[in-house]
Amino acid sequence: MSTTAPALPASVQAEAEQAERLAQQGQTAAAARLYERVLAVVPDYSRALSFFAMQAYLAGDLPRARDWIERASRGQPRVALIEANRALILRAMGDADGALAAFEAALALDPDFVPARLDAAALLEAMGRRRDANAHYRAALARLPPAEALPPALRERVEHAQRALAEEEQELERWLQARLAPLQSQLDEESRARFDECYQILRGRQKPMLPRPGFMYFPKLPPLTFYPRQQFPWAEQIEAATDAIRAELQSVLAEHDERFMPYVQKHDVAPGSVWEPLNFRHDWDVFFLYNQGERVEKHCQACPATVAALDALPLVRIPGRGPTAFFSRLRPGTHIPPHHGATNTRLIVHLPLIVPPGCGFRVGNDVREWRPGELLIFDDTIEHEAWNHGDQTRVVLIFDIWNPFLTEAERELVTAVTAAMAEYYPDRQHVTDP
Repeated sequence: MSTTAPALPASVQAEAEQAERLAQQGQTAAAARLYERVLAVVPDYSRALSFFAMQAYLAGDLPRARDWIERASRGQPRVALIEANRALILRAMGDADGALAAFEAALALDPDFVPARLDAAALLEAMGRRRDANAHYRAALARLPPAEALPPALRERVEHAQRALAEEEQELERWLQARLAPLQSQLDEESRARFDECYQILRGRQKPMLPRPGFMYFPKLPPLTFYPRQQFPWAEQIEAATDAIRAELQSVLAEHDERFMPYVQKHDVAPGSVWEPLNFRHDWDVFFLYNQGERVEKHCQACPATVAALDALPLVRIPGRGPTAFFSRLRPGTHIPPHHGATNTRLIVHLPLIVPPGCGFRVGNDVREWRPGELLIFDDTIEHEAWNHGDQTRVVLIFDIWNPFLTEAERELVTAVTAAMAEYYPDRQHVTDP
C-alpha cells in the first residue's frame, strides 16, 4: 500500500519501526514520544504525521487533524492508507469532493485496497452517484476472498455492496427489456434464439462458445453449433430408414451385446479426472460399423440396412481416419463431460433410435433433446456434453460427414494431409476385431 519508503537516517530508523509497533499495539503515548523524535530529524516522515493526524481525528479535533494529514499527504513515503485517512477526515469535515479525491488518490497507489474502495463507494452512494458507487463495489467484490474468510464488520459492507449491485442489475434488465421487447416480438424463433444467446453473453450469463479442435482447424468455416437439417438433402432419406435401423440395433443388442466396447479407453487418465468414471467402463459403450476408416465386417453383416443407408451419405472417407460410424449406448445415470472434437472439417450426425425420458445434449450454449428419427447435426469442435438422467438406456447412431462449406478441392487437400498424418502416426483409439 505504499511506494518505496525513503531511507531514514540510521539514528531514527529503529525508533520509527518501534513507534509503528507500539501504535499497532495501542500504546499511543509511547508511540507519540518516538514519532516526535523521528519528526525532529525527518520533518516530512508521512507515517509519523499520519499518526498524529489520526490521534487528533479520534479526539474530535478535526481542524488539527486536517493540518496533520495534509502534511502527511505531502510527505514521504506516499502511502495509500494515509490518503484513505485523509479522505475520512475531509468527509467528517463535510468536504465530500475533497474526500472523494483522496480516496481516488489512495486507490491510485493501491488498486487492491478494498476498504478504501468500499469507503469511496459509500461516499458516492451518499452523494447520489449510485452507478459510480457500484463501479467501486464491483471492483471491490472482484478482489475479495470468500465471504467466510471476511471479518464480520467487512462482511456486512460486502453484503450491502452485493445488494446494491443486484438492484442495479434488476434496474438495467428492466431498462434493456423495455427497448428490446417490441423488436424481439417481430423475430422468428431462430433469430430470436440467436439474439438471445448474444444478449446472455453480453450480460455475462453465458460465455462465448468457440471451436477448439484437437487436431485440425480449418479457418473461415461458420462456427455453428447445430446445422439446419434442411441444409442436407439426404436427411429425409436416412430418417426414413429409422425403423429398419432400429430393428437391426435391437437384434445387435439381443445377439451381439458383448461386441459393444467402452468408448473411453485412455491409459493416461489421472485420478479425479472427469473421464475416470467412464474409462474402460460400459456406462458409455459403442458398437462400431466403421472405425477410423476401417469397415468392421462382422458388425456390418449384422446391420445391412444400416450400412446401406450410411454408404449413400457423404461420409468422411480418409484412409486411417474415416468414416467412423457406430451405435452409441448411454446407460442410465451416465454423464459424458464437456469436451471438444478433432476437426471442424467434419460434422457429427446423431440419428436417435432409443430415447427414454431424462436424456439431453448440449453443444455450446444450445441444449437439445433427442427425438427418435430426427437428425441432430453439429460441429463437435464446440464444447458439448450429453447425459442420461433417466432409468433406461439411450442409443443413438453416430457418424461423421464433411462440413458442407468445404469445397471439393478443399476436401481433397484435407483428405491428403490427414491420411498422410494417419500413415505417419498409425495409432488407433479403438481396436476392433472384425
